Amino acid sequence: MPAASRASQSRRRRVILVASHAPSLPLFRGDLIRAIAGHGHEVLCLAPDYDSTTEAEVQRLGAATGHYRLERTGLSPRADLASLRALTAAITDWRADVVCGYTPKPAVYASLAAHRAGVARIVPMITGLGYAFNSGGSLKARAVRQIALMLYARAFARCHGVIFHNADDAALLQQAGALPPAVPGFVVGGSGVDLERFHALPFPPPSEGIVFLMIARLVRYKGVVEFCKAARALKARSARARFILAGPPETGPAGVPLDIVQGYADAVDYVGPQTDVHGLLARCHVYVLPSHGEGLPRTVLEAMAVGRPVITTTARGCRDTVVDGVNGRLVPVGDSEALSEAMRTMLMRPDLLPGMAAASRRMVTERFDVRLVTGQMLAALGLND
Repeated sequence: MPAASRASQSRRRRVILVASHAPSLPLFRGDLIRAIAGHGHEVLCLAPDYDSTTEAEVQRLGAATGHYRLERTGLSPRADLASLRALTAAITDWRADVVCGYTPKPAVYASLAAHRAGVARIVPMITGLGYAFNSGGSLKARAVRQIALMLYARAFARCHGVIFHNADDAALLQQAGALPPAVPGFVVGGSGVDLERFHALPFPPPSEGIVFLMIARLVRYKGVVEFCKAARALKARSARARFILAGPPETGPAGVPLDIVQGYADAVDYVGPQTDVHGLLARCHVYVLPSHGEGLPRTVLEAMAVGRPVITTTARGCRDTVVDGVNGRLVPVGDSEALSEAMRTMLMRPDLLPGMAAASRRMVTERFDVRLVTGQMLAALGLND
């Protein structure tokens, strides 16, 4: 066998990505899967809820697919132990060299399972700390945070690195003792954004007013209620403002009931779940996400890529996307009055929008191009050789 072929084979890895929701694999990890397979590695994508369409999409990216059991929400020790056992068996059977679980439960349980299976490199990905860290100081929230920190500490002690989407999440877990000093944290630019697909778009004609768009699941920690309140307050002062809210309803404890959203129909045009994000962004002048905390908000990056000013909050992850007054505005978390005033500034000064749009596109090109971010992830996983 030629030396070059032997060297190529020696670098070939068997890589497992573990998700909590199968559609997130082609949607958020598609470029990473394609890149890992393109480097000659074998990829297995495990998820609990494949349908035939999603399975085919993942396989077209160059990966094999597999199922495991997972309760995405809740804290059932029996169910989580079953997930741990299923993942341990799958990882062992596939003889994985590298394992990466992403979102909270897979990050913990895939890492513990990989350690049990003797995997050579374990690098989970924290795409955001989630509801437990964004839901205030109630007794239940504090209890859930403590359980999450305990699980993170146990899992990360057995890892070779942890990928984060923002530096604040890494710092929080380090300060809480959940990320050991000896385990490196790799901060990457979120999931990145495809700058060819999300190319710069002209603003729609302003004749029908300035359009403010928010895309999010209908959950409180995304700032849905603040957006609706701010829209109503501004609509009462100016008929030139228009507000569009898109996203699927949520039935969990953090969900905003649909009747509450529909109660703001005098100000907000709720268009329900939408798959054409590009088309929605083409209709707006300003993108708004008043979230209480994110890993790095994908919709904001896409809005920046098409050249839209952004209004978001000073929360973790969100503040990484906006330089206040340059490509948008930052407002305090949970402050609908400040949000309304930030939107009013852009409504009254449309001359500011082109400069902010150009700054958004420039920033996303320099920091969040999916090719750059994918390279960062490959390096963290030890797959860029």
